[in-house]
Amino acid sequence: MASQFLQIIAVQLSKLNAGRERLLLGQHNSALHDFRVALRSLRSLLPIVLKRSKCLDGRVLAAWKALAQLTSPVRDAEVLLLLLGGKMSEVERIRLADSLDEGMTSIREALAGPDFAVLAQITLQQCRLRIKNCDSGVLKRRIKRQAKRYSRLLDKAAKNKRPSLEEWHERRLTIKHLRYLSLLAAQWLPQRISELQLPLKKAQTVIGKLHDAELIAQFVGEKKIKKTFLENAQNAWLTLLIVNRAIL
Repeated sequence: MASQFLQIIAVQLSKLNAGRERLLLGQHNSALHDFRVALRSLRSLLPIVLKRSKCLDGRVLAAWKALAQLTSPVRDAEVLLLLLGGKMSEVERIRLADSLDEGMTSIREALAGPDFAVLAQITLQQCRLRIKNCDSGVLKRRIKRQAKRYSRLLDKAAKNKRPSLEEWHERRLTIKHLRYLSLLAAQWLPQRISELQLPLKKAQTVIGKLHDAELIAQFVGEKKIKKTFLENAQNAWLTLLIVNRAIL
């Protein structure tokens, strides 16, 4: 089991490197999306074997988080250009395109040097070290515990009946982590966890549209988001909670 789990981590690192090469070649369109998906997948797995309390482990986890944060504004700029490109003035479009180019340049600079390869190597090394003395039973319990932790975070978030847009964003991050973990480690999780996949994906998509609506509102100077986006997010969230509590 340990070797299988380590292989799943290695696959995500390989996908990240493939995405890195495409980004360095200037392939922006799907490359950034694929890179972010692989990064999200990796970050959902690493806390199972790496310990934040250990100095090097903590630095590895922080480095991947920083890389994810670096890509977020670029993704947002891409979304705005896609959704509003034809409705912007030429000045606005050029300004946003310049911002996107600057963001992509920052990402390429971060990926072009040796630091990325070193980080990937150290990540695999530390995971191998932590898993080495971890028998299958312990590793399986850790996977279950991590899935339950994400599940309980969702339940805890539900106590807030009037979440801010930032809190909706935090909910979506937890949803992503649980969704990717339950996909990648499905063979070691209870079968009932699979029942969460559809509501997790639906909630991730709908809350993502709420985030995009917020971006658009901020860009065009509107103070409020259309009520429909909030209602759809709330409905998807409530559906997810019902299923989540049934298997918690």
